[in-house]
Amino acid sequence: MASELAGMVLRCEKTGKLFFSSKEAELHSEETGLKDFSQVSPEEKIWKCEETGKVCFNQQQVDLHKRRVPEAQTFTEGTIADLKPAPASASTGEAVEMETEEEQLLRQAGIKSKKSLAAASAGPTIVTKESVDQLVEMGFTQLRAEKALVKTSNAGLESAINWLTDHLDDADIDEPLETPPEMKTQEEVDALAASSMGGGSSSSQLTPAEKKAKLDEALAKARAKKAGTSVEEYKQMERARREDGKQLLAARREQEDQQRKRDLEMRQREKREFEEERRKLREKLAADKEERIKKGLLVPAAAKPAASAPAPAPAAAKPRVPKTEAEREAAAAAAAA
Repeated sequence: MASELAGMVLRCEKTGKLFFSSKEAELHSEETGLKDFSQVSPEEKIWKCEETGKVCFNQQQVDLHKRRVPEAQTFTEGTIADLKPAPASASTGEAVEMETEEEQLLRQAGIKSKKSLAAASAGPTIVTKESVDQLVEMGFTQLRAEKALVKTSNAGLESAINWLTDHLDDADIDEPLETPPEMKTQEEVDALAASSMGGGSSSSQLTPAEKKAKLDEALAKARAKKAGTSVEEYKQMERARREDGKQLLAARREQEDQQRKRDLEMRQREKREFEEERRKLREKLAADKEERIKKGLLVPAAAKPAASAPAPAPAAAKPRVPKTEAEREAAAAAAAA
């Protein structure tokens, strides 16, 4: 096949998945945003646990798996080539998927994993509201935040941010998803996982809150055992971790507020400096003009003369009254004519 890797196999360093063709690896990279792959030989030895089905690539992983899972006792030695899917399923592009740490803890606690729940439900992909809100607070649009969480299988903020960084310039980054995801709070997701503890049995009398508490307690025990501490110490560590996260988020918000204030003050200062420079320039131009006028290099503009008052209209001539007798007679004759 053209897609075969010349006898080599690709392994995702983050998830441990194996890919027997470059197309499978490229599809995995597009869906998760992970790009760190290494080549392994099909002849490389592997050890498969008969009890859990986990594949280990060295003796150290075998010992670690035995410590984490007490029932894991039988391991069959083989090669990576033995893990290659049969031809009938190879065309579907399926990859050999490794068991994650969370799935191990859930299995040890006797609880179905989120992946099992997702496979059992035919509904849309579920994304947590808290993760979407945090991505939106960082400046991403809600569509991009939801798309990143869907593409990374809701693996967390770090994976979503890595995916957004790698696909920021994609032409379809702002195109809506064909199937919009269903948004739930983390509490609702945990309650959904807790509801599976009874295996769907109608005889279970536990309320969703009690099931969630039981799930949290089981996970706390499994994680405390893994960390080599007591359950109470683990809970204290978890509370401290969450408190540190809140303080970190509050410090980041305060830092952003201070930066916005500094930016505002800088813009106001620049505006004042610009106005001061304009004032000084106007004063300099006025002083230069005065200097040239004093040196006779510039004639000042003549002042416009004040408008003179209009001349009074000439008085109408009064008719002359004859004073002598002769004049009166002449005037009477003229009037008679």
